[in-house]
Amino acid sequence: MNLSPQDFPFLSSARVLTRPLDRVAYASDASFYRLIPQAVVQPASIEEVRALFRFSHERQIPLTFRAAGTSLSGQAVSSGILVDLSRHWRRISIEAEGRLVRLQPGVIGAQANLVLRPYARRIGPDPASIDACMIGGILANNASGMCCGVIENAYHTLHSLTVLLPNGVELNTADSDAAEKLRASASGLAQGLLDLRARLLQDSDLAERVRSRYKRKNTTGYSLNALLDYSEPIDILSHVLVGSEGTLGFIAEAVLDTLPDYPCKATGLLYFNSVQQAAEAVPPLTQSGARALEIMDRASLRSVEALPGAPEILNSLPDRAAAILVEYQASISSELEDLRQRAAATCLELPLLQEAHFSTDPLVQAALWKLRKGLFPAIGAARPRGTSVLIEDVAVPVGRLGEAITDLQELFVRHGYPDGIIYGHAKDGNLHFSMAQSFNEQAEVDRYAAFMDELVTIIIGKYDGALKAEHGTGRNMAPFVEREWGATAYRLMLELKELF
Repeated sequence: MNLSPQDFPFLSSARVLTRPLDRVAYASDASFYRLIPQAVVQPASIEEVRALFRFSHERQIPLTFRAAGTSLSGQAVSSGILVDLSRHWRRISIEAEGRLVRLQPGVIGAQANLVLRPYARRIGPDPASIDACMIGGILANNASGMCCGVIENAYHTLHSLTVLLPNGVELNTADSDAAEKLRASASGLAQGLLDLRARLLQDSDLAERVRSRYKRKNTTGYSLNALLDYSEPIDILSHVLVGSEGTLGFIAEAVLDTLPDYPCKATGLLYFNSVQQAAEAVPPLTQSGARALEIMDRASLRSVEALPGAPEILNSLPDRAAAILVEYQASISSELEDLRQRAAATCLELPLLQEAHFSTDPLVQAALWKLRKGLFPAIGAARPRGTSVLIEDVAVPVGRLGEAITDLQELFVRHGYPDGIIYGHAKDGNLHFSMAQSFNEQAEVDRYAAFMDELVTIIIGKYDGALKAEHGTGRNMAPFVEREWGATAYRLMLELKELF
């Protein structure tokens, strides 16, 4: 279907992009997927989004919401109508002396933290892309990051939100009459959420599975934990929207509880002979009070060893070596000194290749973090021409982290990915891996499909892990949601979608 600005009389024609050039420009996000939208629209108000919902229903053309487009898993591309929120949804306000922050979806995560800095507060989610990604995507994917873990993500720091449902009903969950308004304006949805909750509670085995899986990072499918954590429909609704990837409604605004921003930090890079030794060091380092534990395999370290300021030891590490970037954080210097002493005592018990050193120099710290954050760009810069860089995001039990890394390394070898690198948030058992992939020939597509099938079998069958830990399900793992969760849980997710 060919759409034009005239098809959207409720929007300024300057905010409806239908030229082929514009549509192609928005056909990609940060993933390797490419879908050309029929139109790109830039609404500036809730009323305009409400009109887009009506248009979508009348024309039977789906809407896809997009904030920064930094999605690594294909959530921000569409063959329907792409709704760009990056231009007109940027308001920030500080409330309760910095304990709360009110944010629209087009606010960059780092901007939120910058505004909160005078209050010594921050938002909980801390994705590596925080300098570019926006609140809309952070909420939609329930993003986490280096230090966030599970308890500081958007789901657990959500205070309230304003949502526009597909039927045009606007709800501010902080309003005293929000629960009654939901029951009056969307009674089927309100009762349906309660019915799904009751069914899940009646299935004790599934309920326990849901509880246990959300004790670890997991963004595969919808947030079924909301059905267990909350008993009122308005609370279930607001929390199931987090992590729903824009498929249930439009989050126009969110109020987040903020957290202390620790000004005192000590950072070090620890080197080990093997990923197994590095993985075994994670529990004692966690117990010593480390806020961040970023594990990197030898291939990862090799990809950044030429960066300016990289430690010289990277050039001479053994072939199977690994490293952990460790950071301790505290509110005051005396607390940090206590943590440094605990770190020193812990490191004496570890089989390190080099004596541990933790720096409080911001320049040294920035250089170390540049190594970790430079992994994905580094493999991107070195990829063969005509290939895409893929990144996946799984979670396994922390106690089996070393074993899982070894399995992934062997998977690279079996399927012919010599450039594959593995890294991640070790404290959470959250592994990322990247490799270059061509999709120019059917044989390459088939190779990738075989790799993905075996990956899914390993993560689910061997580790009972999560196929997506923090990047959102996305297009890459959507076909495998039922395999991870099982038929009953998957049916609950389908019914949840049908309710909205």
